Amino acid sequence: MRKTLDGQRRFVNGRRGSFQFLFAFVYLIIGAALLFTEVTPARQAALGWLGAAVPYVGYAWVLAAVLALTAMHRPRGHDSYGFAALTFTPLVFSGLFFVGIVFGAPLSGITSVVVYWLLGAAVMVVSGMQGDNDRCARKTNEP
Repeated sequence: MRKTLDGQRRFVNGRRGSFQFLFAFVYLIIGAALLFTEVTPARQAALGWLGAAVPYVGYAWVLAAVLALTAMHRPRGHDSYGFAALTFTPLVFSGLFFVGIVFGAPLSGITSVVVYWLLGAAVMVVSGMQGDNDRCARKTNEP
């Protein structure tokens, strides 16, 4: 744990860490849903080109969640692997669904492409936000 400027010890690195903590649980739920439920016809149609790997795609979400949980207590600059995992996973899934559409999956799968892409983009935006360690180093316009 690190000690902040106000003397408190914090396990989570401010808002950045809180975001990683929250999204780790979102990704765990997505991963669990993909791993522990039957492969639906829609998922099979979109990801069927992956062959026998379709039931195991949820492990990517679980791995991203674990990386985010390990990165959430790290200061800015050292938590980038968590944000990379949180960004990379939905962007890869967006690509997987897009390839499925190219190979003949129903065009309604474009919704998944867009939603996963937006999820990855949202994480990318948050990853550029400043954390607690940067607040003291900001320069102001005051004389």
